[in-house]
Amino acid sequence: MPLNLPVVPQSQLDVRPIDWSGLTRRFMNDGELEVLIALVRSVSPQRVLEIGCNEGRTVKAVLSNVPGITKYIGVDVPPSYIPAKPVQRREVSAQPGHMALGLSAFELMLRPRGSMDLTGAEIGLCDAVFIDGDHGWKAVLHDTLLAREIVRPGGIIVWHDYHGQGTVDVRDVLETVAKFDRSIPDCDDPDGPGYSTLMHVENTWLAFERR
Repeated sequence: MPLNLPVVPQSQLDVRPIDWSGLTRRFMNDGELEVLIALVRSVSPQRVLEIGCNEGRTVKAVLSNVPGITKYIGVDVPPSYIPAKPVQRREVSAQPGHMALGLSAFELMLRPRGSMDLTGAEIGLCDAVFIDGDHGWKAVLHDTLLAREIVRPGGIIVWHDYHGQGTVDVRDVLETVAKFDRSIPDCDDPDGPGYSTLMHVENTWLAFERR
């Protein structure tokens, strides 16, 4: 399936090498964690939310490579949870967040349905949100709307698994949201029609939006 979001070259991002000591490489393609960290670092965050923190690998990597974070909330589900998409059903962690549990900035929010059981008021305002939880349509749309509610102006939302393999619904949700965005006239747009700020990072499964 073709990907239709506008593409941002990695050369436009401040992508730097990271120390992989003690980190697993599961669930990320080569170079994607470095790109994610560059995107999060670009907004100088203090409060970060990760939906679908799994074992806590990304939490640990971001906290090690992005200075200034005082609160990193990781949302996940118990091992009994059954994701909507079959491809994810062997990916539910038996020990959610365990790699990051000793980090002072980290708070694990474990809920029966993960982010679907949370509201913006419970989480509070954030500078960056990384969405990598249940990749079924209902959950991705919920997480997208939740992130747009809580991310401050100037902050960033990043999604993983934006690809055309047809196994998850991230692509379909984001491109539907982008189409809806463009259908709404924006008085601040000199060209008249609405627009979307959703973008795709080249050679990755990452999409992002600056608020």
